[in-house]
Amino acid sequence: MTIREVLKRGVREVLPETYGDTGLERQLEERRIKLYLGIDPTAPDLHLGHSVPLRKLRQFQDLGHEVVLLFGTFTAMIGDPTDKTAARVRLTQEQVEGNVATYVSQAGKVLDLSPESKNPVTIAYNHEWLGKMTFADVVDLMSNSSVQQMMERRGFRERWDKGIPIWLHEFTYPLMQGWDSVALGVDLEVGGGDQTFNMLVGRELVRRYQNRDKWVMAMNLIEDPSGRKMGKTEGNIVGVNARPEVKYEAIMIWPDTAISMGFELLTSVPMEEVYQVQEMLDREEIHPMDLKRALAFRVVKDLDGEEAAIYAEEEFDRVIRGGNLPRVISEVRIEDGISMDKLVLTAGLATDLDGARRLLAQGAVWVDGKQIRLGYKLNGGEEVVSVGKKTIKNVRRLIFA
Repeated sequence: MTIREVLKRGVREVLPETYGDTGLERQLEERRIKLYLGIDPTAPDLHLGHSVPLRKLRQFQDLGHEVVLLFGTFTAMIGDPTDKTAARVRLTQEQVEGNVATYVSQAGKVLDLSPESKNPVTIAYNHEWLGKMTFADVVDLMSNSSVQQMMERRGFRERWDKGIPIWLHEFTYPLMQGWDSVALGVDLEVGGGDQTFNMLVGRELVRRYQNRDKWVMAMNLIEDPSGRKMGKTEGNIVGVNARPEVKYEAIMIWPDTAISMGFELLTSVPMEEVYQVQEMLDREEIHPMDLKRALAFRVVKDLDGEEAAIYAEEEFDRVIRGGNLPRVISEVRIEDGISMDKLVLTAGLATDLDGARRLLAQGAVWVDGKQIRLGYKLNGGEEVVSVGKKTIKNVRRLIFA
């Protein structure tokens, strides 16, 4: 992939928009730059949304540039307030350490982290500098921004207008992320388009403390038809470490409008072919389901290998088209007499009791292939519960205590 293709594919914008001798493209042609991506370990698994900027890092790695993958082991304990309607629940150090334990191996599905790599990636953790800051250091860092500047963030403005509390510690998050750029001494930061505010804070801190420039590359996000980011919080995206057939199914239920976006952001299919995909969709020359099958196969193949992709495709057809139960079903232990709403929640098929009750009211819950409602009583002989009659991910085998 050429430098220009790397700067364009899946990229929302590059800031500052300089050209000629001072532009990023020229700098990439003339020297080896240092760049990084930061990921907060706020959950046990990375998800497909993370793979988008990780793929961008891999492209820079293949071009020979110095790549740093940073895990926000300190910032994760604060929580990024970006586009959140309320403050994040703060994590403990133990929770963060548990989450980050497998992040390197998961990132290795995209980056070349093998010992034989010709251009090794540096792995870093921001507790190594943020955790050593004194209160005087924090005050000095916070003196670089005003409340008015922080209130320029859309999420903060919306919460202010709605009377939802904005906690002072949330203002420190962009500054801490910005300090990562200073501590690492990078030329470029890569991140999702929702991270532009935070990344620009880092650019300003680099200018103030190191008297030099830093570029910001904001990536396009995997979005639903309404333009909202798809993610684990939103419940409409799947983990990188999920079973191959689960990833395959997740992509197959994406809206048709996400197909060409998926090819651009999650594969290395040449952009000429991506444009052709969109043209075929616009002209209705091919059934969208066929293109989604090709996308799902390609994504699983890139992450887990061709054998896994073949298995995932076969399992999808066996379950979704054939009406069979998945070969692999997660088990959930339950007590006799448990109510259905608590069962759905315990099984991890809903995030809270209200959500479980909504699913039951909508008729979305099935027990042993039979659609059931909130008042349904288990008799102890049931085998499986699922959200949706045919599903690979949202099905659980019942083990009665």
